[in-house]
Amino acid sequence: MKANTIKNQLKHFNNQQHRLEFKEEKLFYNDTHVKLDQNMAYYEAVFGKDYTINSIDIVVYNNLPISMNKGIDDQVDNIRIELYYYNQEMLNHKSDNETWGFPPKILDNDYMLIDGVPLNKDTDIETFNRLLIDAKKRTFTQKFEGVNAVVRQYYKPDSYGETISISFGELSSLDYVSYSDGSTSSD
Repeated sequence: MKANTIKNQLKHFNNQQHRLEFKEEKLFYNDTHVKLDQNMAYYEAVFGKDYTINSIDIVVYNNLPISMNKGIDDQVDNIRIELYYYNQEMLNHKSDNETWGFPPKILDNDYMLIDGVPLNKDTDIETFNRLLIDAKKRTFTQKFEGVNAVVRQYYKPDSYGETISISFGELSSLDYVSYSDGSTSSD
């Protein structure tokens, strides 16, 4: 990827209304740190109140490419960032469309950053990993055989920490980025 291309992508990112960025294992929305394992009042203060909750407690934002898993304790343990908008016809063959639901408005050309490297639905994961290596950052690797995603996991003493995974798409290079706590990770 050419330096000029990355510079243009970063400029585009900085001009976006909604900017999502990972710095190591921390998620930021418009420069505000977003923590996992918080209640809905916290997320309303960060993302706003324009969302619906489906029958299985998945919070789906209407104005952001974000959905969240609200656990039985009313704490959010997983945030999903959609990189590509699927309409219902495209989803008819996907098994998880009822589980997650998909936000109705996602701009396909918007970027997010992971450790300063731009990522969108068309990103080639090998090129992305090379850029992370050049920046002396951790890369994403295939963790589970047969799962079409790459993962970067952080460990805490005696437990799993945060996990960031990038899912490959069927209709685009990448579908979504998932950010979860150790309770949703497994080996």
